[in-house]
Amino acid sequence: MPAALSTAALLLLTGCFKESEVPVINGPYIQVYYDGLLDCGIVYYNDAGPGIVFELTSDGQTEIVSYSAASTGDKKAVYDSLCRKHSDFGYHGEDIYANQPAKRCYAKDLVSISVISDEDFDRAHPAGTPLNDIIAYNTYTPYPWIKGGYAGAPVFTRVRKFLDDVKEDDMKLLCALNLCQLTFMSFPTVSSFHNMSITVVTDDGRTHSFKKEVFF
Repeated sequence: MPAALSTAALLLLTGCFKESEVPVINGPYIQVYYDGLLDCGIVYYNDAGPGIVFELTSDGQTEIVSYSAASTGDKKAVYDSLCRKHSDFGYHGEDIYANQPAKRCYAKDLVSISVISDEDFDRAHPAGTPLNDIIAYNTYTPYPWIKGGYAGAPVFTRVRKFLDDVKEDDMKLLCALNLCQLTFMSFPTVSSFHNMSITVVTDDGRTHSFKKEVFF
């Protein structure tokens, strides 16, 4: 992830993550899920090339909602259903990541991501062609460790692969602060601005569409 968090991300961390976490001894490992507006609001530039970061946000009408082990009523029911969805209900051990942002997960799982430019990128990628074979997907997720039955100490697996190679499990239990980032691993033939159409499908069946200008 980028070394510096965005202002929006910092506000999300300090202003919206209010619900206290319950230390894990027996039961689910993930203690808090957050839901809100999915956004790809950050375009960054570094030595590896330009990239895009996905995060949760609020627009004043749709607020960020939390579901946790400390919730009650309907929110607790949602939390329990999310734990069942991820087969997360049998952890026994010390919680070495207690109160860390990595344990605050997005309530939805991603199903697919697609990125298309409105300009010719190179010979293999004319305008309107998906760029998924040249864009790296980067994230961390505890899902493989949970799916494996909590074997050993908690592990947040780093996933770094081209979008074309991303599997279903790679997009589950993403950190709610910065879900994932995309990094362009190839560059257009000519330096220019490209308007990217980004489409993300989440496991609730929703399609999220974004437009981002990226300079190469």
